[in-house]
Amino acid sequence: MRHEISSIDLTAVLEFFVNNSVVTKKPASAGLLPWLFGAVGWLMMEKPTNDIKTSRFNAKEHYSKSNNIFRAFLSPDMTYSAPIWLPEKDPRSRVETLEDAQLRKLEYAVSQTRLRASDHVLEIGTGWGSFAIMAARKSGCRVTTVTLSNEQKLLAEERIMQAGLNDRVRVLKADYRELNGIGPFDKIVSIEMIEHVGHDFLGTFFECMDRYLKVHGGIGYFQCITIPETRYEQYCRSEDFIRRYMFPGGHLPTVSGLVANIDRGSRGKLIVEEIKSVGVNYPRALRSWKKSFQANFEVRIVPALRERNPRMTVAEINLFRRKWEVSKHIQLSVRLRLTENAQYYFSYCEAGFKTKSLGNFAITVGRENCIAFLEDP
Repeated sequence: MRHEISSIDLTAVLEFFVNNSVVTKKPASAGLLPWLFGAVGWLMMEKPTNDIKTSRFNAKEHYSKSNNIFRAFLSPDMTYSAPIWLPEKDPRSRVETLEDAQLRKLEYAVSQTRLRASDHVLEIGTGWGSFAIMAARKSGCRVTTVTLSNEQKLLAEERIMQAGLNDRVRVLKADYRELNGIGPFDKIVSIEMIEHVGHDFLGTFFECMDRYLKVHGGIGYFQCITIPETRYEQYCRSEDFIRRYMFPGGHLPTVSGLVANIDRGSRGKLIVEEIKSVGVNYPRALRSWKKSFQANFEVRIVPALRERNPRMTVAEINLFRRKWEVSKHIQLSVRLRLTENAQYYFSYCEAGFKTKSLGNFAITVGRENCIAFLEDP
């Protein structure tokens, strides 16, 4: 069955599909990702692997583009993850900026890990250095942060130096499995990097975290986008827009899967202290990113693309743009004819979080003897 839908509000269209999907005896088959995009999943799908070599390639595919592309739509703090907004009932919420909300999220991570000046912190997934800068500035701690992206490493080091923290923060280009010989660490933080680990390596990831974290008093903080348990089996057997076009090798775990792998990977030595749902904060951030992407595409993003590749053709630029927005109709299980300004990637994610087809959770863990949890953050 095919329909052509013309809409200036792609998010609303995708929400409609989710809210009106048929609930069958197999609930894993219902929902946004498999219902809308699963029809071609088997045709496109190659079984992903997230070994060290492939993980480097996957990171390069999304994060090693020009930093100026991300500067064009992220807030000045350069944080590419869910923020924490003030509650709507708070009168200040009407005027707060995305940067305010991102800094609040970073401060929350600092608070949850009870950072002190004497701590040495390991961060898995540098981004552009926003957490490392916040942690060192707020607590005076030392931070070792790792990334697989050359571009992110260069800009993170530049920002760290500008903040006057290069004596407190070190950026390494390394896979999380390659950190033997450094540490152990007092605290470990990873904000929306676990999505790149993959189903087969979740246990390995937390086995590494257990190995790197100090046996006495260690605390870990992991923020991750998740998928509901009811759809996980189908999700693992199919492919969707995000994994195909935006984040090769990406994989969203379930909350229960994360907890199980924390326990299994650490052999019971990382104990879950708190789980906080923060997914409600994502739609507003995605709308902000989408608005900035639209406003800055011609004046900032296109020049950044051409600076990296002067021979880049108009067709190639349009191909890049279509990975973030749809200006032609896409024929999947339905055919969508969308306006030039429909930002597909951002709208796709916004609809997912607004309908709880996607979640986002912050999980704080600690050692059995971590008495720091007895104190207020």
